[in-house]
Amino acid sequence: MTVRTFTSPQTATSPYLVLALVLNGDHSDSCRELAVDGLVIVEVPTRAGSALDDCDRALQWARSVATALFEADPSRIAVLDTPETQPLAAELAERVQVRKEPPILAETFHSTENDLHARIAALPEFAGPTEPAVAVHRRVESATLAQLDHLTRWDTTSIDTIRAAYAKITPPPAPANERVERVDDVVPGTEEQPSVPVRWYLPRDARGPLPAIVYFHGGAFIMGGLDENDDRLDLIAADLGCAVVSVDYRLAPENPYPAGLDDAETVWRHILTHSDGLGVDLSRLVICGASAGAGLATALCIRLAEVGLPQPALQLLVYPMLDDREHGSLRALEGGAGHWGLWRLEAERHSWLAYLGELHGTVLPATAAPGRATPDDLRGTAPAFIGIGDVDALLDSNLRYAAKLSRAGTPVELHVYPGVIHGGFVARPRTQQTQRFLDDVYAVLRRTFEAGD
Repeated sequence: MTVRTFTSPQTATSPYLVLALVLNGDHSDSCRELAVDGLVIVEVPTRAGSALDDCDRALQWARSVATALFEADPSRIAVLDTPETQPLAAELAERVQVRKEPPILAETFHSTENDLHARIAALPEFAGPTEPAVAVHRRVESATLAQLDHLTRWDTTSIDTIRAAYAKITPPPAPANERVERVDDVVPGTEEQPSVPVRWYLPRDARGPLPAIVYFHGGAFIMGGLDENDDRLDLIAADLGCAVVSVDYRLAPENPYPAGLDDAETVWRHILTHSDGLGVDLSRLVICGASAGAGLATALCIRLAEVGLPQPALQLLVYPMLDDREHGSLRALEGGAGHWGLWRLEAERHSWLAYLGELHGTVLPATAAPGRATPDDLRGTAPAFIGIGDVDALLDSNLRYAAKLSRAGTPVELHVYPGVIHGGFVARPRTQQTQRFLDDVYAVLRRTFEAGD
């Protein structure tokens, strides 16, 4: 969609943004008058059938670029409507409230007066952590940007609403790749721990013992499952000629820490003990995960060091979720400053609270929140690869963790991909940078498998 912006040379520093919603008719004269009054006016030509989404897209764009383009406050925005568009403004305000974004001021063209500045300024001050907003519509790769509006609108009211939003965008199970055999299995538990469901992906034309990847899915410790990763893991098994075992670990809040980590250890011990029967080469074994799964992968490496079990040849961490503390890159997407489809602070808070359970607010062990680990905690852990986009709420915690690994003497390869958002690895590449991401993952896996021959 195309919007038209009206500004004036007399616009004061830190002006306010006003969205003018138009269904039909020309309101340019009114927009110009308001711009002369020192406001930044964004005219939004809404379309029948998608008017509400058009308004929402414009609002997300305005919040995203407010600071960078206009030196405006992204948390204080007014929406001007006509009698025809008045219901749209009300629905938009309701959406904003559900997403826990700063409220918007809804006014009509005919009721605006010279004190519009004051009424916008009177909006409640945004009480959340403040960071310079991420200018999503300028930073994200264009091919990804085109997909953002199709992402879920996170309702962060509760764990249930977050899960419901996630379910709306979870792809249906992918048909099996003809080059790969999928086998569902159950790793037996012990007296202390339950059995763990797993899914194996085995290349049909490969001969064992095979290099293998133990994979943990994402989902912020509260969501996710085996089916959603079938397509990606099929391709890895087929393209690299390796076995992949995906772990269906227990989720919070029903099963808080350390349940998921205990499941991970159960599977790891099973592979170590039964590698011959499983056709797995222990010298070419990789622990891998995405998001919360990557956090679980690195927590497993820390636990293995604690209990004296063998480490993998590599810990492959795809935008890992590591730290319950709220670093700057996470706060920069709070309050609607970024885009409705990007992972946000409110959702992160719910997830960590659910995962940590009774430990929340206490001194955490490194295996609960690896971002809090000390170099001593990380000594002896496996070499690491960390890949993350620079438009990712978890960026700062990933950068800090890479530095900690290095100080602990653990070899670490860190890649930051410009324009890439959280979740940009699991889907098939659509852009130059997401293709680079996948290429780098394949390259480090090939090097690791070759070194173990």
